[in-house]
Amino acid sequence: MMFTGRILVVSDRPEVVDELEPIIRGASHLASVVPDGGQAMHVLEEGLVPDVVITDLGCERSFEEIGYIRRFRDLNRAGCHIVVTEPGAPFSRGGIAGDDRFSVMPRPFDAETVRVQIKEAVSRVEREISALRSETWRSMDRLRREVSDARGEMIQALALTIAARDRYMYGHCQRVADMCDKMAIVLKLSDEKRRLLESAAQLHEIGKISVPIELLQKTTPLNDEELQTIRAHARVGAEIVRGVPSLKPLAAMIEHQGTNHEDLCAIVPPTAPDHLLIAVLRVVDAWDAMTSERSYRGAMPREYWEPFLRNGAGTRFHPAVVHALFRVLGEE
Repeated sequence: MMFTGRILVVSDRPEVVDELEPIIRGASHLASVVPDGGQAMHVLEEGLVPDVVITDLGCERSFEEIGYIRRFRDLNRAGCHIVVTEPGAPFSRGGIAGDDRFSVMPRPFDAETVRVQIKEAVSRVEREISALRSETWRSMDRLRREVSDARGEMIQALALTIAARDRYMYGHCQRVADMCDKMAIVLKLSDEKRRLLESAAQLHEIGKISVPIELLQKTTPLNDEELQTIRAHARVGAEIVRGVPSLKPLAAMIEHQGTNHEDLCAIVPPTAPDHLLIAVLRVVDAWDAMTSERSYRGAMPREYWEPFLRNGAGTRFHPAVVHALFRVLGEE
């Protein structure tokens, strides 16, 4: 299919316009005509940027507000400029050395020569745009990788903050992140959701940096006030990640990590993208907490944690996620 170019003709001579327009339109290009540079500048400022500008140097107002050419080149790095000249004019042949975006169209016109010249100019623009598009995609890809790397470094830095605070919390977060990744595969989550889930798992305990270390490592039962202090860590953690633009998507998962399934459905609708991710983090966090040692107790026996998870499916926990957990454990 022939590439259709946008051609802007700057001329106040009816005879030139009458000769050029049929040739341009006959080659399936879009032709616009303005009488002078001022009108050409107005067209450009309105956002109607052409691929090729044809300036008639023989018209009376051809040099008025000639700055539109510089503006055209600023707006369209790939655009071409053709000037119409009369016999004996300074630019009666060829173009300017070293500038293949500029060429001369001598008059009287030869229809075939004009068609070929415009076709070559438009084809050059198409090649340039294709190259610019490829470079833009490469730049966007580099930017995405840089943003991803920066987010990864930020997560790692915060994870090390957790490790410095409490070695147990760091180990717990890593185990939860590893299991969440396996769960994401079983649940067929997209790569993006898989990355978000793993990142949230790594940081879901970050809010505990606000909890006194002696309370975290207490070996005797906690009273109600102490329990409330520890449970508030989810809200604190969510506020921490909300303060980092690249980590903001993790906030809901961290804030609602301890919310029962029935309550979560009222807060985050099951159709919301975050709902299933929160449910996965909720189940995996509870499973690892019960199956690993704490400062105040050893790992709980299977006779306790398996019925707790299975019986809680549909109330405390998302039933499909509980089922997925036992699939990962190789038991479903």
